[in-house]
Amino acid sequence: MILTIFSFIYGPLIVWLTDSFSIKISSIVILILSAVLIILNYKEKSPVWIIPLVYFIISLSALVFGKTILMQFTPLAISIGVAFLLSMKNKTPFMIQNGFNRFGFLKKKGITIEQISSNIRIWTAAAWVNVLLHVLFLIFMSKWIWAFYVSVGWYAVFVLAGIFHVYIWRQRVGMKVD
Repeated sequence: MILTIFSFIYGPLIVWLTDSFSIKISSIVILILSAVLIILNYKEKSPVWIIPLVYFIISLSALVFGKTILMQFTPLAISIGVAFLLSMKNKTPFMIQNGFNRFGFLKKKGITIEQISSNIRIWTAAAWVNVLLHVLFLIFMSKWIWAFYVSVGWYAVFVLAGIFHVYIWRQRVGMKVD
């Protein structure tokens, strides 16, 4: 939960920190926050402790090289990692199940992991669309629009993929779509 909140505020936090403070102070703040997240997630035996490690490594790089763009690159790096993992079919069911379970969707709708895994191409495509959008927002948009996308905008890509997936699955098994 804390990691979700951190990822939600990361974009605006980076913009605010880099507008208000030097890259050195901004990087140190993110380093400290990501170290706390690593410890909390590791203690909970959560497999997502690797994500704050990415924040930590890239923030350390930003501190060493003095480049703000490195901290803005962090969500893109995580998205690329997720897209590659989704492209590897043996890791996909676990990742998708965790994503759906995060919102309690599987229990509410009575959907199994096999049903979710059946349309893996939808999830892989959504992940790569997300990577493309990250790149476009990072390169071509203002930092505040980028901050909005990395905070909440990317959720829309996966929510739409989820809706599309459920629709396609229900069409295959002949269920009525609510």
